[in-house]
Amino acid sequence: MKTIHQVLSYQQVGMCEVGRIKHHLKHNLWNPKSTILFVGYQAPGTLGYNIVNGAKKVKIFGDEIAVNARIEYIEGYSGHADQEGLMNFIYSFISKPKHIFLVHGEMESQDVLAQKIETDIGIGVTIPEFGETYEINEIEDKIEMTHKIERKINKTLRTEIVERLEKLKEEIKDMDTYVRQDIDDNNLKDEDIFRINEKIKDLEKQILNVIEG
Repeated sequence: MKTIHQVLSYQQVGMCEVGRIKHHLKHNLWNPKSTILFVGYQAPGTLGYNIVNGAKKVKIFGDEIAVNARIEYIEGYSGHADQEGLMNFIYSFISKPKHIFLVHGEMESQDVLAQKIETDIGIGVTIPEFGETYEINEIEDKIEMTHKIERKINKTLRTEIVERLEKLKEEIKDMDTYVRQDIDDNNLKDEDIFRINEKIKDLEKQILNVIEG
């Protein structure tokens, strides 16, 4: 008997944090006949990162889902050079840059790369933080931070709230599509329909609690 092995390929669509991808994962992660193929970078703390790094169970839409599917990862599709590639890029300059600013990447990786550039190539490196302004004086060969904008917590929280609301709107839109597909399934058991109804009622209560304060 031939075994059908379903393969789902996921690029970095929100690192599996938003959109229909979460529904696909919910319906396939538990299935040992499925293969989940990641073909892009997954940031730490995201659902995609947890799955790629061997999580046995993950939470999706409040449900705990067992990771029984085969998990594969093709890192080469990521659009960023690795440390070796970046070092080779710097080495390739006939006239080397006098200073390098690292403005992208995880903090730990930036620190390691900065130290390697300074030690192996002898070029100074700056890792600027949010809101910092630097003045480059080529005549005196000096680089000086001249201004820094401090983040205000209130503004950050307001932005986060708006982003979370937009994310929830997308999730509810996707949930609507998949719930309708489920309830139209004639093979769905009565207990499954009851479970879906209870979850929607629970979600309704939570939304009303937020609205009513």
